[in-house]
Amino acid sequence: MRVLFISLSLPPFAESQTIRSAYLIRALAQYGVKFDLITAHTVPSMTDPSLEALLPESCRVWRTEVPTYDRVMERLKQAGRRRLLYLYSNLAYRLFAPDVRRGWNQQAVALAWQVAERFPPDLLMSASGSATAHLAAAQLKRTLQRAWVADLGDPWSWVDWLHLDTWLKAIQNSWLERRTLPQADLLVWTTEATQHAYQRWYGERLAPSVVIPYGYRQEDFPTAPSPAPVPIRLAYVGAASRRARNLIPLLKALAHTRNALPFALQIVGDASHHFQRAARALNLPRVHFTGRVSYADSLHHIREAGVLVLVGNKSPYQVPGKTFLYLASGRPILYLSQMPLADDPTYRLLSAFEGVVVVPNQAQAIREWLECLNEA
Repeated sequence: MRVLFISLSLPPFAESQTIRSAYLIRALAQYGVKFDLITAHTVPSMTDPSLEALLPESCRVWRTEVPTYDRVMERLKQAGRRRLLYLYSNLAYRLFAPDVRRGWNQQAVALAWQVAERFPPDLLMSASGSATAHLAAAQLKRTLQRAWVADLGDPWSWVDWLHLDTWLKAIQNSWLERRTLPQADLLVWTTEATQHAYQRWYGERLAPSVVIPYGYRQEDFPTAPSPAPVPIRLAYVGAASRRARNLIPLLKALAHTRNALPFALQIVGDASHHFQRAARALNLPRVHFTGRVSYADSLHHIREAGVLVLVGNKSPYQVPGKTFLYLASGRPILYLSQMPLADDPTYRLLSAFEGVVVVPNQAQAIREWLECLNEA
């Protein structure tokens, strides 16, 4: 079988969905599936060369030009236009539908047609993060007359409805979603909660669906974890922001814990500058920020941590991808929940394992847990 796979989230583009798609492609390739990958060139600031090793050698990769949004962002960065950069990125996030890389679907369709003429596919697949891939695949399904499998990952339009400042984009995405998803022949979700929610909303209009969790690679965690270092190093690995995964309650708890054990905190990956300001204001010398790191380096930080910090989602339809990597590492996990546990799919996953502590993402609750450790 030959698959024409369309997504902007493919190596070396550095984001969580890239890792998920690479895992999926590699697993299917082991069963003899051949892939032609339709994606885009990536600006240097969004590139992680270590992700390239996740793709099997049998894949052929075809790339369009860099999407307009990324080109503009890169030019503004190089020109040092910080205020304009901030304005453009925030307006694009709130207004562009289906997302900031709107319009790339037309580039993808044009390139896919050229590839399909040379190497006719048996099946079409598309994957988020950018929903432009699904728009492209829906158009190709009609013209190439091939079955289409869509890996949505996270919900599509529902994410925008969670925030008041993205209501205009949410309206557009709701329309695009209703117009696009019923055309798919199979939908792939990451959680049963999302699958059931979409089945309730769309009913018989929606295609059959399956749930494929994020997962991990066994070869990335080949040995048992080594003893935890002293001082105990807490490590948060992944993107973090005040809006989605707020680390300020943890920082406040570390600053105000009485007679605490010696803790250090390493925040690995893209993190809001608000966290650095908070760490300075709270006089926390043992808090370190690495900034963006490669996939390979992130695995190293996970394996070497004393305790891994995981901040949950505020939506009942998503499980952070790093949850599976954390579990594979064998390290203790401090899970900072942000929603009722009865509705939290991440908690339901973690609750099956030992070595996981669940605490609300509130400074007082975290401080009390740290002080209990000290008393123990």
